[in-house]
Amino acid sequence: MNTVDATEFRDAMATTATGVTVITTDGKAGRAGVTVSTLCSLSLEPPSVILCVHKESRALPTLFENGVFVANVLACGQERVADTFAGRIAELRDDRFASGEWQNLVTGAPALIGAVCAFDCTVAQVFDFGSHRIIAGIVVGLAQTDSPPLVHAQRAYQRLRAA
Repeated sequence: MNTVDATEFRDAMATTATGVTVITTDGKAGRAGVTVSTLCSLSLEPPSVILCVHKESRALPTLFENGVFVANVLACGQERVADTFAGRIAELRDDRFASGEWQNLVTGAPALIGAVCAFDCTVAQVFDFGSHRIIAGIVVGLAQTDSPPLVHAQRAYQRLRAA
């Protein structure tokens, strides 16, 4: 059986384009958030999404205790928010929410104003696989704009252009 080297795999994955999503939560455990690169539709009945977060993310214990999150799909121009929640901007590590304007949705979790879409979710199930936790969330609310999405490919933020 062939195995793929981790570096080779990471380089190959860098060629794929993905939306940029920040997961946020708020509740009895407090506020937290993290930038993730994996968000996709899971089911229409019930409306649900699935996302992947590294097991060592500091946001996970807070997210699980709160039991709710918003998956904020970022728009072009929100690169600083993505970098802040990815921990790349040192001066905002203690107050990541200072990087944007937020409004609480139905679950009480914060949605980024101006994001392309905000999926307001309750945690339904969690699975472990390799280095990540896979979280399935039931969508209980939505907020949308007409903003163009921020895309990440080839290890940089990109903007979509018509073909």
